[in-house]
Amino acid sequence: MGQDSMKKAQGSARAARAGKSGKAAENRLIPAFTMGTAALGLAFSLALALPVPQALAQEGAAQESEAQESGGLLGGFSNNPDAPIEIEADSLEVEQNQKTATFIGSVHAVQDTMQLTSDRLIVTYADKAGGGNEITQINARGNVHILSENDQSADGNWAIYDTAKRVINMGDDVVLRQGPNVIRGKKLFIDLNTGQARVDAGAGTGEEGGSGRVKGLFQPSNP
Repeated sequence: MGQDSMKKAQGSARAARAGKSGKAAENRLIPAFTMGTAALGLAFSLALALPVPQALAQEGAAQESEAQESGGLLGGFSNNPDAPIEIEADSLEVEQNQKTATFIGSVHAVQDTMQLTSDRLIVTYADKAGGGNEITQINARGNVHILSENDQSADGNWAIYDTAKRVINMGDDVVLRQGPNVIRGKKLFIDLNTGQARVDAGAGTGEEGGSGRVKGLFQPSNP
């Protein structure tokens, strides 16, 4: 082989190695939502801006202040709508065609001062016009527990969070707690814009609030 041919061969080899290295680096930078299916036992952070208009965010902040002042067992669920949602789970499965990401096993989600834990969490997302993704709905299933910053908590079998409307619906024998005070019912509605909650009795029979009546236990405060 002549000297010119050897130089060309060496140059081709270097170009091939550089191409492989560049492709590997590119693959590492692909966002998780562009993968077909993944099973990741790690913390997965969704630093996504929620689709909330600025005027609504300002109104929500004012209402949040009022809700915190009123407090009470049915008031106090509120958070920052512009804060990112961070989710941890044992595994993650992404269905790009369905626009869903399913977190499975010991799920822990946090947005601002509010936390949610469950057995499974299904995140529905949409493509943003300028690129990237935004969460439109969060569907929690199995042993759902919601905790606010003032130690107010809600438990149920399932919960659906509409991120645009900023409302949470929780169902099937819900329990609302704050300190020693407890309210039981069939369904719970939480408005994060106002921080207020509503418990419905629902229909049917059951021991934990499914008897058609809301049940409350309130302990007197110490003098």
